[in-house]
Amino acid sequence: MNNFPLAITGIGVIAPNGIGKEDFWQSLEEGKNAITSIDIFDTKKFYVKVGGQIKNFDPKAYLGFKGLRNLDRSTLFLLSASKQVIEENGLEINDTNTDKIGVCTATTFSHLWPIVEFDREVLKEGIDFASPALFPLTVINAPSSQVSIRFDIQGFNTTVSTGYTSGIEALNYTWDALSTAKAEIVLCGGVESLDFSLFFGFHKLGYLGGVNGPTLSCPFDKRRNGPLLGEGCCVFKIEEFKKAEKEKSKIFAKIRSISSFFDGFKMGKIHPQGEGLKRSIEEALESAGILTKDVDYISSCANSSQDLDRIEVKVLKKIFGKRLKNIPVSSIKSMLGESFSVASLFQITSCIGAMLNGKIPPTINYKEKDPECDIDCVPNKAQKKEVNIALVTSFGPGGYNGACILEKYKEAG
Repeated sequence: MNNFPLAITGIGVIAPNGIGKEDFWQSLEEGKNAITSIDIFDTKKFYVKVGGQIKNFDPKAYLGFKGLRNLDRSTLFLLSASKQVIEENGLEINDTNTDKIGVCTATTFSHLWPIVEFDREVLKEGIDFASPALFPLTVINAPSSQVSIRFDIQGFNTTVSTGYTSGIEALNYTWDALSTAKAEIVLCGGVESLDFSLFFGFHKLGYLGGVNGPTLSCPFDKRRNGPLLGEGCCVFKIEEFKKAEKEKSKIFAKIRSISSFFDGFKMGKIHPQGEGLKRSIEEALESAGILTKDVDYISSCANSSQDLDRIEVKVLKKIFGKRLKNIPVSSIKSMLGESFSVASLFQITSCIGAMLNGKIPPTINYKEKDPECDIDCVPNKAQKKEVNIALVTSFGPGGYNGACILEKYKEAG
């Protein structure tokens, strides 16, 4: 991919710690904990009552008052973040370019709430009186489709759903589309939203932090006992790098490479040696023409679960060896929670903030050292450092693994 790098020329963020990229970056730098009490559904019967919920979000501020009534939370997040990107860039979508703009959205659980609500209404009102308004939202591609409908985008529209790595896979699809001239611009994003069904499922599995230990997100810490859930949306405007540079577009960062690998092990389990993650990282480095000594920062996907955090550290040690002790490896999920399909895009955005501001976001809630996670996890306070090359990791139960190499953009001359 190093012969066809991509440019991120727009960023839209709706996150638990801030609306818009500037608030997002500042909150990360300050180590602000966005895990708070959940109030969008009743948590009385759960041990865990907190998560990375977005509060004080008003979609009308971005989308106006019309056409919002029958849209679900995920769709409103995605439309609002897309509007941020479109307005920031002054992107005019018209008859001459609409078919050259594509939309690619990563999401996994966003359609759960519409499905449950539609079924509930059918059971409550009966088939003769139930409203059909929710039914179009029950399909997984509904949020992505709404972006094209609202902004009159007539290029391709694709939804990618591979769980934890969906954001990386959406970038992979975006690269394919741009490298084959299927589009000239792609709005590539990810979205997830908290709802009762999602929360109940993970709580019932005993997977959440707080079910079997302290209720906090503390990646790499010995007390970790599971992730806390989060929500949000991140949308990038992505173009071929040389085209963006030639047109003097605002370039936030260069995507040097994207790699993914499937290492199916057992349902709901991670390969104990992290073979897929190892291969993804190695292929990403090779494709970008980057040596391990060139990596300044690793944005980890560690989410405070015992096995995931430990296995990632094991993989990083295999690849980077003794040098790993000198590379900051932090997890922003300590502040945001686990947001699945959008998580890796939040990580990429945090790397861009680190490149622009010279400060690496911390891993908060770090207190008790785990000998199996003996790395520089940037504990509790941001670390000053110039970041030119960053590695983003993404993997989870089910066999999907991904990695992305970012480079700080420096104007010629």
